Amino acid sequence: MKPLASIFWFILICALGMMWAHAQAAPKSPKPKSDFSGTWLLDTAKSNVGSSATPDQPLKITHRDPEFRITRMVASNGQLTGRDFVYFTDGRGETNPTIVFLSTSTDVHAQGHDKDVTKSRTTWSGNKLVTRSTVRGPVSGRSLEFEIIDEWKLSSDGKTLTQTSRTVFRQDMSGVIFVPANRPDIKRVYNRIPD
Repeated sequence: MKPLASIFWFILICALGMMWAHAQAAPKSPKPKSDFSGTWLLDTAKSNVGSSATPDQPLKITHRDPEFRITRMVASNGQLTGRDFVYFTDGRGETNPTIVFLSTSTDVHAQGHDKDVTKSRTTWSGNKLVTRSTVRGPVSGRSLEFEIIDEWKLSSDGKTLTQTSRTVFRQDMSGVIFVPANRPDIKRVYNRIPD
């Protein structure tokens, strides 16, 4: 009887070991990514963008991973028109019209920059989308470089979208000392407009 019981326990332990090994080797399904699709309106009370913000101009996002398309409503000659910006969440990179300008001039209107483009790279970081781009601008006869980092995060209930923009100075290697002023992150909070 003892040898039969020993064989039974041996087979049971082997079977449990194989089931455990199979469970460890089975691919785990990835957590589904956030879907940012929708029409969004800026909430100036929760944002820190200042008085230049235009809260009445909606932001439309069409998100079919890896394509992340933002249509920004822009006022031009008294007309509202949509301007598309396309990003790819798989990190392949993208080129879009420039919307961030660095200048020492007091005239910083975008009319003179209509053909400027910005190259960027977008990837997932957990449940956030992160876009990194480089902006160059002349300051006192030197060309300085800044990295712009945009993070997009959807609230757990899907009703609020937060964009955080950070500007990071890249050290000038020519030996010239330039210390930019500390600039707080720009935070834009959008509320979903029901369909």
